[in-house]
Amino acid sequence: MDNETLYTLICNLFFPVLGLLVWGGSWLFGNLHQNKLLLKLDTEEKALEGRTNPVTNLSKPSQARQIASSSLVMESISVGPSWWQMLMGGIKNLFGGKINSYDKMLTYGRRVVIHRLRMQAIQSGFDEVINLRVETAMISKKSKGDDKTAAFEFTAYGTAIRYSASQD
Repeated sequence: MDNETLYTLICNLFFPVLGLLVWGGSWLFGNLHQNKLLLKLDTEEKALEGRTNPVTNLSKPSQARQIASSSLVMESISVGPSWWQMLMGGIKNLFGGKINSYDKMLTYGRRVVIHRLRMQAIQSGFDEVINLRVETAMISKKSKGDDKTAAFEFTAYGTAIRYSASQD
C-alpha cells in the first residue's frame, strides 16, 4: 500500500469519525450539563416548599388583607441550546412539527426565571407575587441569509406585594 492510498484511507475514516465524536460528545456533555442544572434547580425549589410566598398569574391577591406596599419585580435569563439540540432542531424544522430537542432547555429557562423572581421577592421581604408574566424571545444571528438560533431569553415580571402586619 503506497503513502497516497494510506493517506486517503485515513482521511476518509478520520474526518467522519471525528464528526461523530464531536456531535456525540455534544449530546453527551450537553445532556449531562443540563441534567446537573435541573437537579440543582430541583434542590433549590424543594428548599422553598412549604414557605408561604406564592407566585401566581392571577391579578388579585390570594388574601383579603390590607396591602402595605407593592413593587414591580423582574428577572431575566438567557439560555442557549447545545450543538446537538440545534442539529436535531434543524432536522425537525425541515420536516415540520414540534421541536422536542428544545423542550428541556425551554423548561429549564422558564423554571429558573420564575425561581429567581420568587427569590428576589423573598429577599426583598414581600409576601406574594401576583400578575406574573413570562416572556420568551429568541436571540438569533444572521449567517449567509439564514437565521441561526443562538439563545433564548426569558423575562419574568410581576407585582410583589407585602401585606400589613395587622389584619383589618
